[in-house]
Amino acid sequence: MDQQPTPFQTLASRIALKILRIVGRSIKVIWPSVTRVSTLAGRVIARVFILPVYQLLMLAKMRSRRVMLPARGLVLTLVTNRYLFHAMIAVISITTVVLSVTGVQASAQHAGQESILYALVTGEESRNTEEEVKPELVVHDARYTGPSSLIAFPDIDYDYDESEAAPITALAVPGTLVAGIMPHDPDEPTGPAETRTKTETYVVEAGDTLSTIARRFGVNVGTILWANSRTEFQYLRPGDALKIPPVSGVLVAVKKGDTLLALAQKFGSDANEIMRVNRLVPDETLPLGLEIVLPGGRPPYAAPIAVREPIPTRPGGPRPPSADLTRTPLAKLLWPTSGRVITQYYGWRHTGLDIDGDYSSPIYAAIDGVVTTAGWNKGGYGLQIVMQSPNGVSTRYAHSSKLFVKVGDRVKRGEVIAMVGTTGRSTGTHLHFEVYVNGKRANPLSYVR
Repeated sequence: MDQQPTPFQTLASRIALKILRIVGRSIKVIWPSVTRVSTLAGRVIARVFILPVYQLLMLAKMRSRRVMLPARGLVLTLVTNRYLFHAMIAVISITTVVLSVTGVQASAQHAGQESILYALVTGEESRNTEEEVKPELVVHDARYTGPSSLIAFPDIDYDYDESEAAPITALAVPGTLVAGIMPHDPDEPTGPAETRTKTETYVVEAGDTLSTIARRFGVNVGTILWANSRTEFQYLRPGDALKIPPVSGVLVAVKKGDTLLALAQKFGSDANEIMRVNRLVPDETLPLGLEIVLPGGRPPYAAPIAVREPIPTRPGGPRPPSADLTRTPLAKLLWPTSGRVITQYYGWRHTGLDIDGDYSSPIYAAIDGVVTTAGWNKGGYGLQIVMQSPNGVSTRYAHSSKLFVKVGDRVKRGEVIAMVGTTGRSTGTHLHFEVYVNGKRANPLSYVR
């Protein structure tokens, strides 16, 4: 039988029906007002925002069509032209011919040298330049500091007569010793306002140079250099303290056994001037450590020490056995040493092949030829051997410790010609091996493999 609703359910149903009737009546009353308000707002939004934007878009579209139609017609004309294919073939052919004529052969040693990155991270000293040396044009023991090569400038030279030279001043980048000549400024101080009798200490300021400091104190550049144990190649920096003697000359500290006459003879000064400038009493014993000025003096000349370069000689020990030629085809160059580890490959910054080794590693002749160079190289190769073969191939063996051949020797392929070393500009025992084909450097791996 059907279950009868409870009184609570009946009451809830009646309340829900009443609420629905009230909501329905309210909607009927409010909806016309909402419709009128929304319609008015929609008309305002459409007129103020939507219609102007739509009008602008339509105008832009119409004008773009007027512009694009002629261009589209031109593009279609070009694309559909029957001579377009012929024109493309002609352009490609001309481009290929021009590149072939103006192109250069690419090699590993020149790869990347024309790029912007190469110019930014390297300098001119990083480029490998092939040089040809003519022995008859080489100048030996040339000196560029002799009297015939120098022009005396006041305030720059160590010894000059102020009365015979026009006043000049020096111009240089602040903090450097590079002096240039410029017209004299009358307002610039030409010397001390009063005679100085003591050595002063001057602190270098920005913009100072040795010549300007020398003019300010009335001494020459050499006096300042000698008093401060400096050379003309050292830089001046702001904050450096310089001793400035009262007159041009040499500032020395008295040592045991020094006398006025001995110091005057040693440094080319005058004993009477030394006593006058330093206010010394005749026959007075000079106290040890006393700093005195020797007017007009110069440090004694020190003759340069001659450095003797090592002369390669044939070692007294036995020469190691020659290489086994049965493993290498005759068409290829022989591997030039017993080691097989390559520490640096051939490339655009490295002109050869570096092969690891030690002092017991022999160096073999990679090809038959005549020794054209055997000895010390000043350019960084150290003890080296250069061989020339009849077929236009030259080989170089550098950084050796011992040489077994001399210039003019005829060497067979596989013969021991030297021992691995680390002479010259080298970072360890290894063989630097180079190959030249018709006078041009080549990758050794292209010929030994």
